[in-house]
Amino acid sequence: MFHYLNRLHILFGLVSILSIFSGCKGGSSGSGAGGTSIDPPVEAEPAGDQPAFPFIQHVDQASITSGAIQFDELFLLGDILFETAFRSEDGVGALALPDGSPLHQRFSRVPPGGGRFTGPNGQACNGCHNAPFGTSAGLASSNVVQDPAGLGQPPFNFRNTISLFGSGLVQRLAEEMTEDLFAQLEQAKQAAVQGGPPVVQNLESKGISFGAISVTKTGPTLFTIDTSQVEGISPDLVVRPFGWKGDHASLRSFTRGAAKNEMGLEADELVVKTPSKGTDPDKDGVENELSVGDITSLTIYIAAQETPTTVDNLVEKGMMAPPGEEFSSSAQRGAQLFNQIGCNTCHVPELQLKDPSFEEPTLRGGGHFRDPQIDPASTQLNASIPFRFNLAQEGDNPRPSPNTSGGLRVPLFGDLKRHNMGAHLADAQETGVVDSDGSDLMLSGNPQKVSTQEFLTPELWGVGSTGPWLHDGRASSLDEAIMLHGVDAPPAVGDPARSEAQEARDAYLNLSESDRIAVVTFLRSLVLFEDGEEE
Repeated sequence: MFHYLNRLHILFGLVSILSIFSGCKGGSSGSGAGGTSIDPPVEAEPAGDQPAFPFIQHVDQASITSGAIQFDELFLLGDILFETAFRSEDGVGALALPDGSPLHQRFSRVPPGGGRFTGPNGQACNGCHNAPFGTSAGLASSNVVQDPAGLGQPPFNFRNTISLFGSGLVQRLAEEMTEDLFAQLEQAKQAAVQGGPPVVQNLESKGISFGAISVTKTGPTLFTIDTSQVEGISPDLVVRPFGWKGDHASLRSFTRGAAKNEMGLEADELVVKTPSKGTDPDKDGVENELSVGDITSLTIYIAAQETPTTVDNLVEKGMMAPPGEEFSSSAQRGAQLFNQIGCNTCHVPELQLKDPSFEEPTLRGGGHFRDPQIDPASTQLNASIPFRFNLAQEGDNPRPSPNTSGGLRVPLFGDLKRHNMGAHLADAQETGVVDSDGSDLMLSGNPQKVSTQEFLTPELWGVGSTGPWLHDGRASSLDEAIMLHGVDAPPAVGDPARSEAQEARDAYLNLSESDRIAVVTFLRSLVLFEDGEEE
């Protein structure tokens, strides 16, 4: 990632965005028509406190949709917003709870109740996503406390910061997988005969099984759909790849939710959904805290982050010196053992992406990856005219490798599916699933929850560079993380308190010490990399 001043040189040869912004905080650069609105100021900062928001005007979505802002500019704008430590003048924090009661402290590590999910607990996106690089993971000190019930009463859920590297690829995989599942549902409907027996349809995409559905035709255009055998996703068949619980489908939903929950910055597109709460729902004296264009900038920036890679790939490309022979041979042996003991059942090494084009907003995935409540006329966020870029050709390096048959190879070591990890890793509270409009997902009048024991398989790409590990950061080593996938005296097979990973964990435990070291060495070879020339 480039930082604010270091990235300015990119824009000097690009289309000026003076027509998009009036200027940056601190006044005009005085560089004339050849400059940009984010040139460093030549005059001293004005006296007194000033907003930290880096531009005089918020990013204009109309300029994005029209093409006046193109990829390099948008990526840079998102980077600057991601790294900005916002102040009270920008609306960071909150002074009122969702239920309207006053919040006497602007920030809080402990959820204060009144309907708040968490915090606010930070001032900048990279305040948590900062280890080992910006937009990656976070140390234990970055852990946050969540209160899905919103009551402000413990016990709470604890969350370690997830790396954002490769996020655009993950959303595209989820979109394609969701399309596959909806197509299979439609096949079952076409095969069903009115008055005939139920049609059972297996659900599978990219080699991942999501259970089955049963479809009964009850009228010329009426069907009863039994989703009781659906596995690893919610009954609406949408693959949600974000959050430790797989509760968010899109980066936009995840981003604006994090801005609100973790920093108290309320996106305009969410504020308009609750007109009864006014234009300043958190009562901090600031309106219009994040524009539609701001959220788009952040979404594209996150989507275009580096693809996690391996030590071998970096050596092959001349981006690092070869490791010692002991490390290399141990890692190679560990890769074989990783598969042999069954870790690859959930941590699938590679999925194939057909189309590397990322769209924001998008109609892909059956329309479940966009917010239908955002008015395209008033906001200019129009899914029929999305901002589009190619994940194989644009964004930070390293980028994913092409597949010989087309598309991309995505080495995520995950399956985008929820699994029961057992009672010993369970959260204190259930977590709600977020619908595409940001509300709680409701099916047949019931809010959809992810059980305390279920977690989305975390992608292992980059796992050798991050830590601590697991959803709450309780594991301070990779060996400990593996051992916590089960317990020494597990419940019987079939007991819901038993972890799905118990067998793989036990197989690891039964390896020789040198083989266990090899597995860990292999995991250490799955790394994040940031090109020093891009900092």
